[in-house]
Amino acid sequence: MSSNFYEAELRHVLHFAMESNRIRDLGNSSPFFAQLMKAYPSCGSKIDWARVPGSVERAEERADFQIIQFVSFFDQVVQKFRLVGDVVYVGDSATDFALAGSMECMREALPELLAIPQHHYLMGPDGSWCMCFTMEGNMGFGFHPKLSTRPDRAM
Repeated sequence: MSSNFYEAELRHVLHFAMESNRIRDLGNSSPFFAQLMKAYPSCGSKIDWARVPGSVERAEERADFQIIQFVSFFDQVVQKFRLVGDVVYVGDSATDFALAGSMECMREALPELLAIPQHHYLMGPDGSWCMCFTMEGNMGFGFHPKLSTRPDRAM
């Protein structure tokens, strides 16, 4: 199993969660990105949240508050939209693997995941929803435009 520096570091800090199978390595992230790109409108390499009906967006310009603000955003979205079950995590450049775990386990791992300099995507295993945190401090959440029966609800 080859891995780069960031993947090796994540495996180290998430060792106990991965060893106990609370967080699972799903292998290469490419199939998950293909699923995202097929499901959500894009602008360059990012999801175009403005074209996702009912999406929620936030931004934090101050780098020292970005991770804290995204964790808060994550908590608010999970509560507001009653997200449950497994979550798939993929990063878009520094890591090449996908990870999965329960909402609670992934929430606990967020500080370690978000410390890696890349765009971060969390999604329902069926792609029905996606949450994103970019290196620039932008945050987005939305339901798959074609699968969603959710009404537009602002946060």
